Amino acid sequence: MSPLSLASKFASFFTLVSVLVLFFGCATTKEEKNYSARQLLQQGKQFAKKNDTEAAKAKIQQLMEDFPDSKERVAATMLLADIHFKDEAYEEAKFHYQKFTELYPAHQFVDRAHFYKAMTNFKLTDLASRDLTPVNSALKDFQRFLEDFPQSSYSKPAQLKITQCLDLLAQNIFEIGKFYYRTGSYQSAIQRFKRLKAEYPDHSYILEAEFLLGESYYHEQNFSEASAYYKNVIKSSPRSKLAKEARLRLKILR
Repeated sequence: MSPLSLASKFASFFTLVSVLVLFFGCATTKEEKNYSARQLLQQGKQFAKKNDTEAAKAKIQQLMEDFPDSKERVAATMLLADIHFKDEAYEEAKFHYQKFTELYPAHQFVDRAHFYKAMTNFKLTDLASRDLTPVNSALKDFQRFLEDFPQSSYSKPAQLKITQCLDLLAQNIFEIGKFYYRTGSYQSAIQRFKRLKAEYPDHSYILEAEFLLGESYYHEQNFSEASAYYKNVIKSSPRSKLAKEARLRLKILR
């Protein structure tokens, strides 16, 4: 066979392959585009249910691109936020919940979007980093949520989260106070414990904070202030272990 004939056969072969690839590629594209917005949403939900989040996001993305004005776009926006939330991608989830509230402020499920937007801030809280910006943001979001949606089915969970946010903020002040106390920085400890009493007077840490205020003043040799806080401990919880310690301190001071 001549080189020219061989080259001609190869050219014909590659032409055939190219045509087949183009044909099947177009067929695949056509098949994908044949899905309705409703079908794409349903497929996205099914993939999400199976924890195949990448496939679920791909279906939602296709829905958004092919059917930008469809009514299914509303549910798809919420579903996309939920997928990110489940994946613990809280910043992305927050973005999409926020987007839902802006695009559909009168929707019947907008309260859910507001609640979970607040939840993303709560989930982003990292006490180890001492950055309480997320928990403060979550607290404000949950409080605003209760003001805007008092009859929502999420009102009780929101109230619980407010309590947890306040607990985290109080715990942070208390732990910083204890750190200063342990390191002998008694004036700094006194400031933190007094702040705890002023901002969270009913918190579970208050009794120990009262006792440590007494101890801090004791180490500062301000015995009159120390006595006052020891007496507060005894009055607040006379049978507690801290009350027993406070009585021993008062005996020493007499």
